[in-house]
Amino acid sequence: MSKREWIFVSAAFAALALTAPFSARAQDWPSRPVSILVPYPAGGPNDVLARVVARRLGDVLGQQFIVENRVGAGGNIGASVVARAKPDGYSLLATSTGPQANNKFLYASLPYDPVKDFSSIILISKSPILFTARKDAPFSTLAEMVAHAKANPGKLNIGTAGHGSVAHITSEYLQSATGVKLTNVPFAGSTPLIQALMSGDVDLVSDLIPSHIPMLRDNRYKALLVAALKRSPSLPNVPTFADSGLAPFEATAWSALMAPAGTPEAIVNRINAIVNEWIVSPEGVGQLAALEMMAEGGSPKDLDAFIAAEIAKWGPIIEKAGIRAQP
Repeated sequence: MSKREWIFVSAAFAALALTAPFSARAQDWPSRPVSILVPYPAGGPNDVLARVVARRLGDVLGQQFIVENRVGAGGNIGASVVARAKPDGYSLLATSTGPQANNKFLYASLPYDPVKDFSSIILISKSPILFTARKDAPFSTLAEMVAHAKANPGKLNIGTAGHGSVAHITSEYLQSATGVKLTNVPFAGSTPLIQALMSGDVDLVSDLIPSHIPMLRDNRYKALLVAALKRSPSLPNVPTFADSGLAPFEATAWSALMAPAGTPEAIVNRINAIVNEWIVSPEGVGQLAALEMMAEGGSPKDLDAFIAAEIAKWGPIIEKAGIRAQP
């Protein structure tokens, strides 16, 4: 069954899933508030989405789903808390690319196993990486940027929202794929990064799409490339890797729900059905669009396969670039 078929089947049977009998361990779930731990600061995309999904789960199940932020070590601290939690359905993790895929290559060791210590629930959404350039840059396309960089070695820099972030790693991949060398300049988030681009302190930026759409619509700087397999509905004129003559490549910050390993399958499937139903509902479609996120969905096994593919994709890129987490 394809992912899209799974979404519609899950939506169609969501009501049935809510009343189906559960195992003895899960039949009374949830009888008390459920914690959804976000390993990132409040207000970020992962946090905002987690709160939207928490409200949906609470409305359907008649119980509180409380979002908690436990930040630090690139998401490792929050992920380790859920990895050690009792697998009873009362501790969930709203996670993303770093804790479940990339951090195992960035850090010398992790306090958890990103695969063995978790039960996958659902991949909710993706946000592609976008490459932009300052407004007065002497290039307006990827090909022109590459030609300029090769003609002026060591002259171009690229800002990213954090050392070791997906945006940083994707910028290293772009350099490898095009044969150019750019100087990486890490920033503490998108806001100072955007300010640096508009002031001309950086030539290029690699960052998530949502933060940049208002500025691009106001013509404050240029969009060169979106790291997705198809063009963004919000930026339909911005080419993909394939459109730019490179091999198709997808680089996204994604959002998923997971639980401690051993969480009853009945609980996992119940949450999965509710979130799948929300994703295809008018409310879900509108909320994801407002967050500039691409809807995903699917089964827990789909998420397992996706994470395995992410680990296989990003590991060699991180190792080749020699990126390590900063102390």
